[in-house]
This record gives sequence, structure tokens and C-alpha cells, in this order.
Amino acid sequence: MKAYGKTVLVFRDSRITQQLLQNQEELTHIIEQIRTKVREMEEQQWIVEFSWIKAHAGHHGNELADQLAKEAVRPSKSATLESKIEQC
Repeated sequence: MKAYGKTVLVFRDSRITQQLLQNQEELTHIIEQIRTKVREMEEQQWIVEFSWIKAHAGHHGNELADQLAKEAVRPSKSATLESKIEQC
């Protein structure tokens, strides 16, 4: 039975991420963090769905995520990330 009004759609531009999430033997740190969060949300009656979108195709949220990821690896720029994320 589906719970209406409590659905989250997660867009990703990486097909490998979905493959890793589906492979229960994959134990990378970030994949485990995602699985844990999904389980927590499902326990609260959320439906979590994943959808693939093409990278670098002009999707605003995807372009912003790419920009923030690049800035996160540059130490001098990382201090401004939190404020940029809050503006989304």
C-alpha cells in the first residue's frame, strides 16, 4: 500500500550509483550512508524513488549539485558552500 503525500524523488546522473545501491554486497561508505537514510525514511512511511537524468544537460538542480561538488574539493571555497546550499 502506498502512502500518498510522502514520496521523495531523488535524481542522479550516475548510473553506477544505482547499480551500487542495488548490489547488497557493495559496502562503500557513501553507499551505506544512502541506504541508511533511505531505510530511515521508509520506516517513517516515506516512499523513496530514484530517477536518472542526463548529466550536463542543463537541469538546474543537477548543474548546481555539480558546481557545489567541485567547490567542496577546493578548501578555499568550501566555507561558502553552506550558504549556497541554503539558498536552494
